[in-house]
Amino acid sequence: MSFLIVFLISTLMGMGVGGGGLFVIYLTLCLNFPQLISQGTNLFLFIIAGAFSLFIHIKRRKIKLKQVLIMITLGCLGAILSSSLVNSLDPKYARYSLGALLIISGLITLYNNLIRELVKKFKKTLYK
Repeated sequence: MSFLIVFLISTLMGMGVGGGGLFVIYLTLCLNFPQLISQGTNLFLFIIAGAFSLFIHIKRRKIKLKQVLIMITLGCLGAILSSSLVNSLDPKYARYSLGALLIISGLITLYNNLIRELVKKFKKTLYK
């Protein structure tokens, strides 16, 4: 059963639906993994998926290598700084921070989609 759930969540991650947050929730609530282990596992899977997709996009020449190297460098620096910050905090604050981040990002996505739909409807009524 776990294989099927992880497969479905991985499919969502690959489609960009936000399966990473679901994967962390699944690991912590269903499998009783500690929060930091869940987040690290999610990050590990994301890095593997990102590396493969990066290779494919570079092969298709859809990515500017200079920009990618800058993002990789800054991303690694951010990961080192944030992991040292998280390790100095109580694990419950990491859980609260992840929950707040998921809620905020969900609300931003919802807001942007609502605005986009309202603009579409407004343009349709304006040009009729």
